[in-house]
Amino acid sequence: MTRALILSETDLVASGVQRAVYLHPHDKTKLVKVLRPAEEMPARTNFNGIMDRLFPSTRLRQIRKEYQEYLRTMLRHPEADYHSPISHMYGFATTNMGLGCITERVMNADGTLGPTIGAMAKAGNLTQDAIDLLNDTIGRIYRYHIRASDMNSNNFVVGHRDSGSGMGPRECVLVDGFGDIHAIPVRSMGQWANRMGLDDSCRRLARNTGLQWDGAARRFSR
Repeated sequence: MTRALILSETDLVASGVQRAVYLHPHDKTKLVKVLRPAEEMPARTNFNGIMDRLFPSTRLRQIRKEYQEYLRTMLRHPEADYHSPISHMYGFATTNMGLGCITERVMNADGTLGPTIGAMAKAGNLTQDAIDLLNDTIGRIYRYHIRASDMNSNNFVVGHRDSGSGMGPRECVLVDGFGDIHAIPVRSMGQWANRMGLDDSCRRLARNTGLQWDGAARRFSR
């Protein structure tokens, strides 16, 4: 019998509409994303909220799409030097809070959680170095044809990944929002459709962070 991971409310680090994110109780390099109980979700009147109420199984669709995109990308790039712009995923675990998805933790040098691009922009400390790291990640998202449907500023985290022998270099990682999660999977129709979707996402990301987006060069700037 598999023992459940015991998560504590004191280890809650983020709470979205669908999932809550906890520190892993035994591994400082991992996080645990737990699907929130339906009764705890805020009432939403948009399309996704209506679908959640009428068809509860659609709540699992985002998780399936996320894992499908991770698997698709990793299987397309088995090369040893592949540098994934999205966070690595390590399967599921039973927890006392519900089903948990294990994912990597992007950290500061002291082991604390790295800041999001959104938090840095809101605080007014979005440095040129962080913008350069974001541009590097955006470049790889385009290059590897990642289907990223929710590239909001709070889904990009700046920090270090565990390299297996210590912390890797500082970088920007898309930790959530990847996968073709839309009701009509337009981004899966072809690379051209995905590029159009990424272009639109980057324009919105620029508006939300006060940055400028150069669609030709596919780069952000002040």
